[in-house]
Amino acid sequence: MSKGAAVASHPRAPKQAGTKVKQKQNKLPPGQRLLLYIVLASSLSIITSSLIPHGKSDAVPQASAVKEVVPFPLTCRLSSLEEDLKKSSDKKKLRTGLFVVEPETGRYAEINAREPFMAASMIKFPVLVSLLAALDRKTVTLTEKLTISKDLITGGSGYLQWRPVDSKITVKEAAELMIIISDNTATNLLIDRLGGLEKLNKQYSGWGLKNTRLNNLLADLEGTNTTSPFDLCYLMGRIERGELISQTSREWMFSIMHRTRIKTLLPQGLNPGDRIFHKTGDIGKMVGDVGLVHTKDGKRYLVAVQVERPHNDRRANELIRVLSRSIHSRMIKPSDGAVDEAIAGTDATIRAAADQSTVH
Repeated sequence: MSKGAAVASHPRAPKQAGTKVKQKQNKLPPGQRLLLYIVLASSLSIITSSLIPHGKSDAVPQASAVKEVVPFPLTCRLSSLEEDLKKSSDKKKLRTGLFVVEPETGRYAEINAREPFMAASMIKFPVLVSLLAALDRKTVTLTEKLTISKDLITGGSGYLQWRPVDSKITVKEAAELMIIISDNTATNLLIDRLGGLEKLNKQYSGWGLKNTRLNNLLADLEGTNTTSPFDLCYLMGRIERGELISQTSREWMFSIMHRTRIKTLLPQGLNPGDRIFHKTGDIGKMVGDVGLVHTKDGKRYLVAVQVERPHNDRRANELIRVLSRSIHSRMIKPSDGAVDEAIAGTDATIRAAADQSTVH
């Protein structure tokens, strides 16, 4: 028998035809199908709603705005002090920003405090806090070596700019140089190690700083980096209250800021025996200082002053000294009936920090 005959003698059963007939026999009438779909949809809705918690949506959550929680009370505005400070600041072509607060009592005064100003080296204070937070997370260590690369070397203050390219320093050395002698190259090394400008900007926004932004690496002589007196006191206040960084990091931060070399601005308004933990900033267009003042009689207050000026106008420097004296004389007076008591442990902590320079 030929192959063709064999195939012809075993014809295939028409399975597809039979299947189609069977499918047609199983289909429901249109009206019943619609009713079935409605029942299924209702059941699915009930099941889904039971799985989603009441009042919540299964949509992708949107980023919520940062809620500012002021780390100190603002209960007593010192209007007379403000008027005196405004009169002193009324200088042609000088723009002054100022914020001062006594955390225990809520006494405060401000001038243009929540407006952005050129930051100059005052931006190094937030950079230091970012470093301390990274140390607490153990993503950076104090003994880690940083390479002085050509693209991070800059002029202005500091001596690392004269070190050979590709030489190394530790994170600890860079942090101390950044604050104590305001080394710009050391600052750039730390900004780079911490992830760059935008990463730090996101962190500052998350902390509640509304006007603090890094737009360029140091030296930033044009003043593109910004901050504000309120931002700086807000950040210092959160740290002083025990937030953002650990107690160990806080003590090390105070020990570094106590050794800031430039003492020609806010410190000039203090009395013998007072102490200040601070960071200055000085470029042609702006000069400023932010610090925590701890008086010899146990009072403490946060203060930040920024003055934008014509290029290197020394009237701005003298103005900060005058403002510091006026602020200090008022803040050391009795608190107008408000309770004036130091937070337990603050005095001992700051005194210990002032005597330490190598412990983290």
